[in-house]
Amino acid sequence: MGEITKSNDSILKKIVSKNEIGTLFPLVFLCVVVTIINPSFMTFSNMMDVFRTASYYLIVGAPLTLLLIAADMDLSIGAVTALGGVCCMFAMRAGVSMVLSILIGLAAGALIGIFKAWIIVDCDLPALIVTLGIQYAVNGIVSITTRGMSVSGATKAFKVLGQGRIFGKVYLTVIIALIIAIIYQLILSKTKYGRSLFAVGGNPETARLAGIKVKKRRKEIHVIVSVFAALTGILMASRFSSAQANAGAGTELTVMAAVIIGGTSLFGGSGSVVGSILGCLLLAIISNGLVLIKVDSFWQNLIFGIILLISVAIDKYRQKLSNAA
Repeated sequence: MGEITKSNDSILKKIVSKNEIGTLFPLVFLCVVVTIINPSFMTFSNMMDVFRTASYYLIVGAPLTLLLIAADMDLSIGAVTALGGVCCMFAMRAGVSMVLSILIGLAAGALIGIFKAWIIVDCDLPALIVTLGIQYAVNGIVSITTRGMSVSGATKAFKVLGQGRIFGKVYLTVIIALIIAIIYQLILSKTKYGRSLFAVGGNPETARLAGIKVKKRRKEIHVIVSVFAALTGILMASRFSSAQANAGAGTELTVMAAVIIGGTSLFGGSGSVVGSILGCLLLAIISNGLVLIKVDSFWQNLIFGIILLISVAIDKYRQKLSNAA
């Protein structure tokens, strides 16, 4: 009996120790359950809607994975998403070319990222409080400049980014998200830069003694996350043909939840973009599936919260296993 118990414990440890497995199981289970209740879930058009939703999470979730691996966090993502879209649309409405308008939106995100990185890294203030404060400040700027109204003026060429499809079937945003995810996964798994981020998140002092410029790495990732948050806002503005003042509301927690659910440690030092892809898909399927099985949308936040708590608990358990090894 004792051997069976030990065997079960060993299997559990193997499952939990694999970051992506903890997300893959509930993802498959949820797909099966929703399909049984409503077979239209597995139709091509519906799955494209799921992938499209997940793509917006993943575009900023991929660089956020690197930030969490480096033992940092960012709660200003949602506000910067709105800012990027609004700046881009204001420029476009003023007659600026599409390319330059997009660059202006990205530059706005970069400026917030530089300011955020300076306060967190150089001034050595906690990322949680700093990014929360920046979120409120940027949301205030967006609300004041837009007066809470949407900013229209999108050109036909600009609309293609968020509304266009390849071969008339696959949304362009899905392709963009996949390219970004593949690039960041390769950076993590195949480059010295990626290994340095794991070192920074695992033990910053040891990383510094090994010659890694810890502060520089942290600053770079903070700026990159803000730039891609702005890109997400620009693509959302393209999708809806206008920039919404509340475009990124709540996305900071949703994206962070997706990344953590995907197996990236909240405590730094471990994670993968592959896991973040699965986490983004899981949250997108929950949103889509609840609608199809006619569950009140108010239950979404409760379910997201429960999944996030479970994921953090699993992450903590995984940390204990690694420390005991």
